[in-house]
Amino acid sequence: MKKLFRYFIPIAGLAIFVVIMLSGEYLKKPLDASEDVMSFVSTTIEDTKVEDWTKVKEDVYNLEHAWNRIAPRIQFSVERDEIYNIGINIARLKGALTSEDKSSALIELYELIENWNELSK
Repeated sequence: MKKLFRYFIPIAGLAIFVVIMLSGEYLKKPLDASEDVMSFVSTTIEDTKVEDWTKVKEDVYNLEHAWNRIAPRIQFSVERDEIYNIGINIARLKGALTSEDKSSALIELYELIENWNELSK
């Protein structure tokens, strides 16, 4: 019995860590509509294309709020730089929104999509 626990505890611990490290793809999925990052990105892209800056401001606020809810959940299963890059994209997007620069905003949104797709690879 003692020998069983000696082998079982380390193996169970390693199995738990492997599951946590590989769970990024599932943890980044939204649990409710307020966490759907990609939905907010696509609505922000559409509003940016028509240059409706008041809606874009609201979209970016919703996007940042959704990202702030997802980031702690995935922090152990993805690399820190990937989380940091998405945060930087949102900060640059807010800067482009302040100056109402359509091209910079679209560049940041499409880069954010690419960073999102690379989160769990």
